[in-house]
Amino acid sequence: METTTPLIELQNVAKRFGGIQALSGIDFDVRKGEVHALVGENGAGKSTMMKILAGVIPEYEGKMLWRGKNVRLKNPRHALGLGIAMIHQELSVMPELTVAENIFLGRQPLRGGVVDWPRMFREAAKILAELGFDHINVRDNLERYPLGVHQLAEIARALTSGAELIIMDEPTSALSPMETRRLLELTRNLARAGKAIVYISHFLEEVTWVADRVTVLRDGGKVATLDAAASNKQELVRLMLGKEAAFFEESKLPGAASKNRETAVLSVENLTRPRVFEDVSFSLRSGEILGLYGLIGSGHFELGEAIYGLVRPASGRILLEGRPLPAAPRRAIDRGVAYVPPSRRTGLFLEKPIYQNVSLPWLARISGFVPRTPREIQAARAVIERVGVRPPDPEKEVAFLSGGNQQKVAIARWLVEPPKVFVVSEPTRGMDVGAKEEVMKILRELSQNGVGVLLISSEPETLLAASERILVMAKGRIVREFAGETVTKEQLLHAAAGELAEAR
Repeated sequence: METTTPLIELQNVAKRFGGIQALSGIDFDVRKGEVHALVGENGAGKSTMMKILAGVIPEYEGKMLWRGKNVRLKNPRHALGLGIAMIHQELSVMPELTVAENIFLGRQPLRGGVVDWPRMFREAAKILAELGFDHINVRDNLERYPLGVHQLAEIARALTSGAELIIMDEPTSALSPMETRRLLELTRNLARAGKAIVYISHFLEEVTWVADRVTVLRDGGKVATLDAAASNKQELVRLMLGKEAAFFEESKLPGAASKNRETAVLSVENLTRPRVFEDVSFSLRSGEILGLYGLIGSGHFELGEAIYGLVRPASGRILLEGRPLPAAPRRAIDRGVAYVPPSRRTGLFLEKPIYQNVSLPWLARISGFVPRTPREIQAARAVIERVGVRPPDPEKEVAFLSGGNQQKVAIARWLVEPPKVFVVSEPTRGMDVGAKEEVMKILRELSQNGVGVLLISSEPETLLAASERILVMAKGRIVREFAGETVTKEQLLHAAAGELAEAR
């Protein structure tokens, strides 16, 4: 750690949204040459606190000091001008632009008043090479690459801004184990070079490895600030939740041997989409939670899109209750297939209220094509109370919910008329332990009511927490099935990537 003098400091900071006390009496500081991690449950106040530090929320009680002087940030541009950059969990990239354009978005290098394209491509390639990703062509449109590369572009943008304080909000949530290791090493190197880092993550092993100090928030207040080297994830969970919590490093999978094969509600037969997935076959039974695990780029997310009808495979068949399922989302919904994508940003209208997000697939059935707000609100209230959205206000804008509660909204919309098959990708991405368990409880209840759940994730813990069987994908193919046996996180990683298993 370079110095004990704070670069930035919050003193007795409090923030209220209407009747909700989001933050109360927060003292927090970050020093040059330090990685200061921030952990807590969804809704604990982390996002509000970071938005204050990044200038997104200018109105609050208490003081902020920058280099020892009182400052009140007006907006993110003001913060960036001082030297504060934030890498948001919900990405702000523009996929239709090139990788280089995304890295230098809003500050492209100029020459003679026009964009200096050669310089921009050269500098973008240099920063990605320093990150260990020299295989990415910065001239390609970002949309050609998976979500992990989108996140890397956002990270690279912050690193090239020249910021002295970098706020990283769940920076590894879409990265593979190897990409995660590289980012953690880069974060430590940035601190050694004198940068100040705020690191927010629900991967507590990352926190204890990368951080110098850890601050724990609970219910809008600061519980403790600890020396990371002297803490462990069990202690952090206890402080976050106020109780002990279990971690799923391994699980005894019951398998589906007792379930008759003829009860398959979904069958995928030899499904192929060139360069994405190839010759994929499996069955999902009614009332079963089937895990589908893979590293970023393995094709497992794209397989979920194909089942829902967002993409059309080149060959193979998808059968629902023995009948072919057309490649069209509207037809899939009508037949009883629900889908939650891996990114909340693409699955929700964040600027709209909860009830409009919930009612969207069911408008014709709820109100006969002509929207009738009271009916929409009534339908939404029932399902958001069922899944435990906090606050349970159907008229609240989704953008003002924590990430965990946004995910509950994404799930709740499909409970107005429970599906036969629920395809859900990364349902616990970026969530704390408590929120993850709440989402897993919802999926278990659906399976107990006969819904076939296809649980797609790159987080081993998520799959181990709920799956009856787990299929592992690598390079577009199913390479392993685990059923009726005890399986560990390490086994899943080894099956998916072999030597990459120890990376995370």
